[in-house]
Amino acid sequence: MRRSIALLFALSGVAACAPTGGAAPGARLQAPSDEPARCFQQDRIINFKAGETQQVYVRIFGGDVFAIRGGGCPDVSTSNVFSLTPATGVGSRICVGDSVRVAVPNTRFGPDQCLARVERSLTPAEVEALPGIQRP
Repeated sequence: MRRSIALLFALSGVAACAPTGGAAPGARLQAPSDEPARCFQQDRIINFKAGETQQVYVRIFGGDVFAIRGGGCPDVSTSNVFSLTPATGVGSRICVGDSVRVAVPNTRFGPDQCLARVERSLTPAEVEALPGIQRP
């Protein structure tokens, strides 16, 4: 009886390690080309532009564009540099719906920071529809 229980536990452990039909969680950061991406890594940002009030559009290596909105954020429209980090402070992966910290360098008082939220990923048509001054 004990052997059969031990065998059952051993087989359960092996089955838990067996590959499934899908990719491992977090293995793929980009969605298929026909749907907008849902996540990106902060070190893959290649460009950004200020949008409407308190909105920033960031372009990720590979071409995806994400809209980020915050309240009381520093004026990134006059900055050449900013950093974006997860608000939880864990990892570098940022997904639609996540809260993030936006920091803009300030030589007198240190970086200005605020909290923002990744609103959505834009489709290529939405990116093209943005005014040129807002398109990253």
